[in-house]
Amino acid sequence: MRIMCFRSTFARSFNRMEQTMFDTLLSLPLFQGLGHDDLTRIIESTHLEFQSLLPGTQFVRQDDLCNDLTFVMQGTVAATTLSADHAWSVTEQLPSPMVIGLESLYGSSRVFHSSYEALSEVRVLRIDKRTIAALTRYFEVFRINVLNTLSALTARQRQPLWLPAPATLPGRIVQFMRQHVARPAGRKTFHISMRQLGAYLGEDKRYISKALHELQQRQLIRLERRNIEVPAFENIIQEKL
Repeated sequence: MRIMCFRSTFARSFNRMEQTMFDTLLSLPLFQGLGHDDLTRIIESTHLEFQSLLPGTQFVRQDDLCNDLTFVMQGTVAATTLSADHAWSVTEQLPSPMVIGLESLYGSSRVFHSSYEALSEVRVLRIDKRTIAALTRYFEVFRINVLNTLSALTARQRQPLWLPAPATLPGRIVQFMRQHVARPAGRKTFHISMRQLGAYLGEDKRYISKALHELQQRQLIRLERRNIEVPAFENIIQEKL
């Protein structure tokens, strides 16, 4: 069954890729469950774009229109999300494999919610919106994977909003952080002043400073000017605060 009559720039380069890269593609959330034959057919009959990016390359910009999905197949990326008032931001270190843009491809808000930059040499696969629509139409497994991924994303975003309110200010700071990250693990940097954080939490700057220094003494964060660095977010959310 033919899917679309596009030439695949990725198909021409795929013959030179290692078997490990083929297996990585099959391990991506939207391609899990597809066989090698199905994947080969997709590569040969659809328009896919494969790129190798050098460290420091920004390949997705926040608020740009989302017209394709970007699959990060290898490497490490930094995702930076800027607040609506452009007053503060958070930068997260994210591993591969991962997919960028699924929540923005359809619906009323069709823009990227974060900017992405390569921290190491990164390999990405881009698939345009029309091809994604064809894959969901012809491959039931792919369609189910899209629905499962969107459902998991929705559940992950809702869960922090319904956690019990912490009794301490350090706990409230950690809860604020958790509500503003895409993945509750890995390195995070919050580019926000103590005054701004205090305004969000309704607390005086002095108390915010005291609470942050308490977290730093417990080696959960590192403080710099207007920056709060969390070396391992999975550690800070496991603490009883």
